[in-house]
Amino acid sequence: MSHKLPIHQAQGISVFRSLDEISFINFPSRLAWMLLVVCSKGEISATIDVATRRLCPGSLMVLRPGHIINHCKASQDFEGFFIVVQEDKLNEMLPSMHYVVPYTLHYNSNPIIEITPEELSALELIYTMLQRQLTGSARPFNNMALTSLCEVLFYNTLGIYASRMNETKPRSRREELLAKFIELIEMHFRSERSVNFYAEKLFVTPKHLSAVLKEISGRTAGEWIDHRVILEAKLLLRTTGMNIQEISLALNFSNQSFFGKYFKHLTGISPRDYRAKLTEA
Repeated sequence: MSHKLPIHQAQGISVFRSLDEISFINFPSRLAWMLLVVCSKGEISATIDVATRRLCPGSLMVLRPGHIINHCKASQDFEGFFIVVQEDKLNEMLPSMHYVVPYTLHYNSNPIIEITPEELSALELIYTMLQRQLTGSARPFNNMALTSLCEVLFYNTLGIYASRMNETKPRSRREELLAKFIELIEMHFRSERSVNFYAEKLFVTPKHLSAVLKEISGRTAGEWIDHRVILEAKLLLRTTGMNIQEISLALNFSNQSFFGKYFKHLTGISPRDYRAKLTEA
């Protein structure tokens, strides 16, 4: 069962020092958010999907939405921290998937890595800044500051994982298909939203493409395309002064009305209301 973050963390991010503080998780739980765990002392054990995992001192674990966690226990002497980020918040900061996907695939089945004292110190600093921002009094641009800290957290963590990845490890044929598909999306998503277009470029049928992508990534080809278009739309709404009509044209929609319906269907909110929410808090 999926669980939402505590209501008081409307910014989409929560930080914790103890497993007991994460009261909104009832095990077993299917993650609906990104979970980052750092262990500096003691240990944490858990069943992740079907495998038993253990975090020891000087280790880092990052889980993206979709993993199932059960039997999670922390030793009495555990020291470390947990950072939980809603998927929508994560998506706001990731307009490009091109360089993220290979590392996600590589560490999806073995998400725990050892980190150096310097890397641990950097993550501790980011945690402290997030905690202060979340617990301090509300100020103008608070949400933007939190988003910027989330970006620092994400890219710092991605850099740690990337530095551990064995570049000589060959991709499977399915991973190669996904990687090429993501590359094509980055090149063409502003003008092409048809699965047939990408399938022809990859010399496979649309049915085969969607089936492989669904199996390896959890998303069909159409869902990947929609995901990328919505990320770009949110980025333009958040970071530019373009009006809705200009954004719809930039993303090759026939008119503003069609873009608005597409955006609301996939996000549950209109582009105008999404932009208005960005100025809150």
